[in-house]
Amino acid sequence: MWTLERRPVGQSTKEDRKGRKRTVVCSLSDDEDLKEVLRSYKTNQICTTKYTLLSFIPKNLFEQLHRFANVYFIFLAALNFVPVVEAFVPQVAVIPIILVLSVTAVKDVWEDYRRFKSDHLVNRRLEQLFNRFRIRAFICLCHQ
Repeated sequence: MWTLERRPVGQSTKEDRKGRKRTVVCSLSDDEDLKEVLRSYKTNQICTTKYTLLSFIPKNLFEQLHRFANVYFIFLAALNFVPVVEAFVPQVAVIPIILVLSVTAVKDVWEDYRRFKSDHLVNRRLEQLFNRFRIRAFICLCHQ
């Protein structure tokens, strides 16, 4: 028989844990009730990527607009569209900031892709399962 208890965060004290026993179960079980309980827990899968396909543009623009230089050049480009303060052709003022933002975005995509590949290698690494009677190697199939 197995038991898994969940307590709200911050509710467990040392005195509570002192007298209690804990049962640890293997997640590779055929018991359907146990599988259902284990699905509610987080996995130990590593994920260090910053972006998803949907969140890349908003998050990347948010990060880039926190740099003072980018905000300054966007302000200058917008100011060139005002006829009174127009220094040169307004469309030309936009080119440098668009170039800087796009090159930085491409660099961030490349770095995030490398993080994704590294996470995938770590999550698919061969692991060893130890028990009292034998040692066996396996790849954890729950991370696919």
